[in-house]
Amino acid sequence: MKQQLQKMIYAFIITAMMFFASANAQIVYIDVIPDDTILSSSIYYLDLNNDGMNDFHFQTSHYTTGGACIPTGSPSNWGARARAYADSNSFVAFTSGYPAVLNSGNLIDSSLIWGTTPTELRYIYGACITTQPLIGNWSDSSSHYLALKVDQSGNNYYGWIRIKVQLGDGLYDYLRNYRIIIQDYAYNSIPNQPILAGQITATGIIENSFASSVHLFPNPATNNLSIAFGNNNKKVDVTITDITGTIIYTTTAIEIQKIEVNTEDFKKGIYVVQIKTAGFIVTKRLVVEK
Repeated sequence: MKQQLQKMIYAFIITAMMFFASANAQIVYIDVIPDDTILSSSIYYLDLNNDGMNDFHFQTSHYTTGGACIPTGSPSNWGARARAYADSNSFVAFTSGYPAVLNSGNLIDSSLIWGTTPTELRYIYGACITTQPLIGNWSDSSSHYLALKVDQSGNNYYGWIRIKVQLGDGLYDYLRNYRIIIQDYAYNSIPNQPILAGQITATGIIENSFASSVHLFPNPATNNLSIAFGNNNKKVDVTITDITGTIIYTTTAIEIQKIEVNTEDFKKGIYVVQIKTAGFIVTKRLVVEK
Protein backbone atom coordinates (compact mmCIF):
# COMPACT_ATOMS: atom_id res chain seq x y z
CA MET A 1 0.00 0.00 0.00
CA LYS A 2 2.83 2.40 0.87
CA GLN A 3 4.57 1.71 -2.46
CA GLN A 4 1.32 2.23 -4.37
CA LEU A 5 0.75 5.56 -2.57
CA GLN A 6 4.30 6.61 -3.41
CA LYS A 7 3.72 5.79 -7.08
CA MET A 8 0.44 7.72 -7.15
CA ILE A 9 1.94 10.77 -5.48
CA TYR A 10 4.90 10.84 -7.82
CA ALA A 11 2.66 10.29 -10.87
CA PHE A 12 0.54 13.28 -9.81
CA ILE A 13 3.60 15.49 -9.26
CA ILE A 14 5.29 14.62 -12.54
CA THR A 15 2.02 15.05 -14.48
CA ALA A 16 1.41 18.45 -12.85
CA MET A 17 4.96 19.54 -13.66
CA MET A 18 4.54 18.50 -17.29
CA PHE A 19 1.25 20.45 -17.46
CA PHE A 20 2.77 23.69 -16.24
CA ALA A 21 5.79 23.21 -18.48
CA SER A 22 3.57 23.03 -21.57
CA ALA A 23 0.01 24.29 -21.91
CA ASN A 24 -0.54 21.67 -24.60
CA ALA A 25 0.68 18.72 -22.53
CA GLN A 26 -0.79 15.50 -23.88
CA ILE A 27 1.58 12.80 -22.63
CA VAL A 28 0.56 10.98 -19.46
CA TYR A 29 3.69 9.51 -17.87
CA ILE A 30 3.95 7.13 -14.91
CA ASP A 31 7.26 6.23 -13.30
CA VAL A 32 7.05 2.91 -11.45
CA ILE A 33 8.84 3.53 -8.15
CA PRO A 34 10.39 1.22 -7.17
CA ASP A 35 10.60 -0.90 -10.31
CA ASP A 36 8.25 -3.89 -10.21
CA THR A 37 9.91 -7.29 -10.64
CA ILE A 38 7.64 -9.95 -12.14
CA LEU A 39 8.59 -13.50 -11.18
CA SER A 40 6.64 -16.70 -11.92
CA SER A 41 4.47 -16.21 -8.85
CA SER A 42 3.20 -12.75 -9.83
CA ILE A 43 1.43 -10.91 -12.66
CA TYR A 44 1.70 -7.22 -13.54
CA TYR A 45 -1.56 -5.66 -14.76
CA LEU A 46 -1.42 -2.41 -16.73
CA ASP A 47 -4.28 0.04 -17.20
CA LEU A 48 -2.48 2.16 -19.79
CA ASN A 49 -5.10 4.88 -20.38
CA ASN A 50 -6.38 4.95 -16.77
CA ASP A 51 -9.99 4.11 -17.61
CA GLY A 52 -10.39 1.50 -14.87
CA MET A 53 -9.93 -1.49 -17.22
CA ASN A 54 -6.74 -3.55 -17.46
CA ASP A 55 -5.30 -3.35 -20.98
CA PHE A 56 -2.19 -5.55 -20.69
CA HIS A 57 -0.55 -7.97 -18.30
CA PHE A 58 2.94 -9.43 -18.02
CA GLN A 59 3.91 -12.80 -16.62
CA THR A 60 6.78 -15.30 -16.45
CA SER A 61 6.48 -19.07 -16.14
CA HIS A 62 8.75 -22.11 -15.74
CA TYR A 63 8.20 -25.74 -16.68
CA THR A 64 9.90 -29.14 -16.86
CA THR A 65 8.83 -32.14 -18.93
CA GLY A 66 10.15 -35.53 -19.90
CA GLY A 67 12.28 -38.11 -18.12
CA ALA A 68 15.54 -37.57 -16.33
CA CYS A 69 18.77 -37.05 -18.25
CA ILE A 70 21.74 -39.33 -17.67
CA PRO A 71 23.98 -38.70 -15.81
CA THR A 72 22.77 -35.32 -14.50
CA GLY A 73 19.33 -36.47 -13.34
CA SER A 74 17.80 -33.18 -14.53
CA PRO A 75 14.58 -33.10 -16.56
CA SER A 76 15.12 -33.79 -20.24
CA ASN A 77 13.25 -30.65 -21.24
CA TRP A 78 13.00 -27.49 -19.22
CA GLY A 79 12.27 -23.91 -20.00
CA ALA A 80 11.21 -20.46 -18.91
CA ARG A 81 9.25 -17.79 -20.72
CA ALA A 82 8.39 -14.11 -20.33
CA ARG A 83 5.14 -13.12 -21.98
CA ALA A 84 3.22 -9.95 -22.81
CA TYR A 85 -0.57 -10.30 -23.02
CA ALA A 86 -2.80 -7.81 -24.85
CA ASP A 87 -6.19 -7.88 -23.17
CA SER A 88 -9.56 -6.80 -24.60
CA ASN A 89 -9.29 -4.09 -27.33
CA SER A 90 -5.52 -3.80 -26.77
CA PHE A 91 -2.57 -4.47 -29.05
CA VAL A 92 1.20 -4.98 -28.94
CA ALA A 93 3.59 -4.10 -31.79
CA PHE A 94 5.16 -7.18 -33.42
CA THR A 95 8.11 -7.95 -35.65
CA SER A 96 9.12 -11.40 -36.93
CA GLY A 97 6.22 -12.92 -35.00
CA TYR A 98 7.25 -11.65 -31.56
CA PRO A 99 6.78 -8.40 -29.60
CA ALA A 100 9.01 -5.75 -31.13
CA VAL A 101 11.93 -4.14 -29.34
CA LEU A 102 11.97 -0.34 -29.65
CA ASN A 103 14.69 2.10 -28.70
CA SER A 104 14.29 5.63 -27.37
CA GLY A 105 12.87 7.99 -29.99
CA ASN A 106 11.27 5.32 -32.20
CA LEU A 107 7.90 6.40 -33.57
CA ILE A 108 4.80 4.59 -32.29
CA ASP A 109 1.76 4.99 -34.56
CA SER A 110 -0.46 3.12 -37.03
CA SER A 111 2.54 2.22 -39.23
CA LEU A 112 3.65 -0.54 -36.81
CA ILE A 113 2.43 -4.13 -37.05
CA TRP A 114 -0.10 -4.60 -34.26
CA GLY A 115 -1.31 -7.91 -32.85
CA THR A 116 -3.14 -9.43 -29.89
CA THR A 117 -1.73 -12.97 -29.68
CA PRO A 118 -0.09 -13.51 -26.29
CA THR A 119 3.44 -14.54 -27.08
CA GLU A 120 6.96 -14.64 -25.76
CA LEU A 121 9.04 -11.57 -25.18
CA ARG A 122 11.76 -14.13 -24.58
CA TYR A 123 11.68 -17.91 -24.29
CA ILE A 124 14.41 -20.38 -23.35
CA TYR A 125 14.42 -24.17 -23.34
CA GLY A 126 16.91 -26.99 -23.06
CA ALA A 127 17.21 -30.68 -23.81
CA CYS A 128 19.36 -32.47 -21.23
CA ILE A 129 20.89 -29.03 -20.52
CA THR A 130 23.05 -29.32 -23.62
CA THR A 131 21.35 -26.54 -25.57
CA GLN A 132 19.91 -23.20 -24.52
CA PRO A 133 18.41 -21.52 -27.59
CA LEU A 134 16.72 -18.17 -27.03
CA ILE A 135 13.52 -17.36 -28.87
CA GLY A 136 12.00 -13.89 -29.18
CA ASN A 137 13.26 -10.37 -29.79
CA TRP A 138 14.18 -9.45 -26.21
CA SER A 139 17.60 -11.05 -26.44
CA ASP A 140 19.50 -9.09 -23.80
CA SER A 141 18.95 -7.84 -20.26
CA SER A 142 18.94 -4.12 -21.11
CA SER A 143 16.01 -1.71 -20.91
CA HIS A 144 13.94 -1.42 -24.08
CA TYR A 145 10.52 -0.10 -25.05
CA LEU A 146 7.45 -2.14 -25.97
CA ALA A 147 4.88 -0.32 -28.14
CA LEU A 148 1.28 -0.49 -26.93
CA LYS A 149 -2.08 0.49 -28.41
CA VAL A 150 -5.57 0.67 -26.86
CA ASP A 151 -8.73 0.88 -29.00
CA GLN A 152 -11.38 2.82 -27.08
CA SER A 153 -14.67 3.28 -28.95
CA GLY A 154 -12.86 3.32 -32.29
CA ASN A 155 -10.15 5.73 -31.16
CA ASN A 156 -6.57 4.48 -30.85
CA TYR A 157 -4.36 5.56 -27.97
CA TYR A 158 -0.66 4.89 -28.47
CA GLY A 159 1.83 4.32 -25.66
CA TRP A 160 4.94 2.51 -24.50
CA ILE A 161 6.26 0.60 -21.52
CA ARG A 162 9.96 0.31 -20.62
CA ILE A 163 10.97 -3.13 -19.38
CA LYS A 164 13.89 -5.51 -18.91
CA VAL A 165 13.70 -9.26 -19.54
CA GLN A 166 16.40 -11.02 -17.54
CA LEU A 167 17.78 -14.51 -17.02
CA GLY A 168 19.78 -15.86 -14.11
CA ASP A 169 23.57 -16.00 -14.23
CA GLY A 170 24.21 -19.72 -13.86
CA LEU A 171 23.06 -22.82 -15.73
CA TYR A 172 20.36 -23.82 -13.22
CA ASP A 173 19.80 -20.20 -12.21
CA TYR A 174 18.00 -19.63 -15.52
CA LEU A 175 14.83 -21.10 -14.03
CA ARG A 176 15.06 -19.51 -10.60
CA ASN A 177 15.71 -15.93 -11.70
CA TYR A 178 13.72 -15.52 -14.90
CA ARG A 179 12.03 -12.13 -14.57
CA ILE A 180 10.46 -9.07 -16.18
CA ILE A 181 11.28 -5.70 -14.64
CA ILE A 182 8.70 -2.92 -15.17
CA GLN A 183 10.29 0.56 -15.08
CA ASP A 184 7.89 3.19 -16.45
CA TYR A 185 5.24 3.79 -19.10
CA ALA A 186 3.35 6.57 -20.91
CA TYR A 187 0.61 7.16 -23.47
CA ASN A 188 -0.66 10.00 -25.65
CA SER A 189 -4.02 11.14 -24.25
CA ILE A 190 -4.97 12.66 -27.64
CA PRO A 191 -6.64 9.86 -29.67
CA ASN A 192 -5.05 8.68 -32.94
CA GLN A 193 -1.90 10.74 -32.32
CA PRO A 194 1.59 9.18 -32.21
CA ILE A 195 4.04 9.02 -29.35
CA LEU A 196 7.79 8.47 -29.32
CA ALA A 197 9.28 5.60 -27.33
CA GLY A 198 10.55 7.16 -24.10
CA GLN A 199 8.63 10.41 -24.60
CA ILE A 200 7.39 11.76 -21.25
CA THR A 201 6.17 15.22 -22.23
CA ALA A 202 4.64 16.97 -25.24
CA THR A 203 7.76 17.58 -27.32
CA GLY A 204 6.31 16.86 -30.77
CA ILE A 205 7.88 14.93 -33.63
CA ILE A 206 9.78 17.84 -35.17
CA GLU A 207 11.63 18.85 -32.04
CA ASN A 208 12.50 15.24 -31.27
CA SER A 209 15.71 15.65 -33.27
CA PHE A 210 16.91 17.88 -30.45
CA ALA A 211 15.33 15.71 -27.74
CA SER A 212 17.16 12.62 -28.99
CA SER A 213 20.49 14.49 -28.93
CA VAL A 214 20.18 15.39 -25.22
CA HIS A 215 21.85 12.91 -22.88
CA LEU A 216 22.39 12.78 -19.12
CA PHE A 217 25.35 10.77 -17.83
CA PRO A 218 25.95 9.13 -15.56
CA ASN A 219 22.33 8.46 -14.68
CA PRO A 220 21.99 7.52 -11.84
CA ALA A 221 24.43 10.21 -10.75
CA THR A 222 26.30 10.60 -7.48
CA ASN A 223 28.52 13.68 -7.27
CA ASN A 224 28.70 14.84 -10.89
CA LEU A 225 26.37 15.02 -13.88
CA SER A 226 27.11 15.79 -17.53
CA ILE A 227 24.36 17.14 -19.79
CA ALA A 228 25.21 16.83 -23.48
CA PHE A 229 23.31 18.81 -26.13
CA GLY A 230 24.74 17.13 -29.23
CA ASN A 231 25.53 19.57 -32.02
CA ASN A 232 23.23 22.27 -30.70
CA ASN A 233 25.07 25.61 -30.62
CA LYS A 234 22.18 27.85 -29.62
CA LYS A 235 21.21 29.26 -26.26
CA VAL A 236 20.09 26.50 -23.88
CA ASP A 237 18.38 27.03 -20.51
CA VAL A 238 18.74 24.17 -18.04
CA THR A 239 16.63 23.78 -14.91
CA ILE A 240 16.71 20.90 -12.42
CA THR A 241 13.82 20.52 -9.96
CA ASP A 242 13.00 17.95 -7.31
CA ILE A 243 9.65 16.13 -7.30
CA THR A 244 8.02 18.93 -5.28
CA GLY A 245 8.82 21.39 -8.08
CA THR A 246 11.54 23.19 -6.10
CA ILE A 247 14.32 24.49 -8.35
CA ILE A 248 17.61 22.91 -7.31
CA TYR A 249 19.80 24.13 -10.16
CA THR A 250 19.54 26.49 -13.12
CA THR A 251 21.95 27.77 -15.72
CA THR A 252 22.17 29.08 -19.29
CA ALA A 253 24.59 27.66 -21.84
CA ILE A 254 25.46 29.42 -25.10
CA GLU A 255 27.13 27.74 -28.08
CA ILE A 256 28.52 24.80 -26.14
CA GLN A 257 27.77 21.10 -26.47
CA LYS A 258 27.96 20.01 -22.83
CA ILE A 259 27.72 21.32 -19.28
CA GLU A 260 28.87 19.80 -16.00
CA VAL A 261 26.68 19.91 -12.88
CA ASN A 262 27.99 19.29 -9.37
CA THR A 263 25.38 17.05 -7.70
CA GLU A 264 27.35 16.46 -4.52
CA ASP A 265 24.82 18.41 -2.45
CA PHE A 266 21.76 16.86 -4.16
CA LYS A 267 19.75 14.56 -1.91
CA LYS A 268 19.11 10.98 -2.99
CA GLY A 269 15.98 10.81 -5.11
CA ILE A 270 14.26 11.61 -8.42
CA TYR A 271 14.75 14.93 -10.24
CA VAL A 272 13.37 16.46 -13.43
CA VAL A 273 15.84 18.06 -15.83
CA GLN A 274 14.25 20.55 -18.22
CA ILE A 275 16.19 21.83 -21.24
CA LYS A 276 14.77 24.73 -23.26
CA THR A 277 16.05 25.95 -26.61
CA ALA A 278 14.53 27.83 -29.55
CA GLY A 279 11.04 27.44 -28.12
CA PHE A 280 11.38 23.68 -27.58
CA ILE A 281 11.29 21.93 -24.21
CA VAL A 282 12.96 18.60 -23.48
CA THR A 283 12.34 16.89 -20.14
CA LYS A 284 14.53 14.11 -18.76
CA ARG A 285 14.38 12.11 -15.55
CA LEU A 286 17.47 12.14 -13.31
CA VAL A 287 18.14 9.71 -10.49
CA VAL A 288 20.63 10.70 -7.77
CA GLU A 289 22.11 7.98 -5.60
CA LYS A 290 24.33 8.40 -2.55
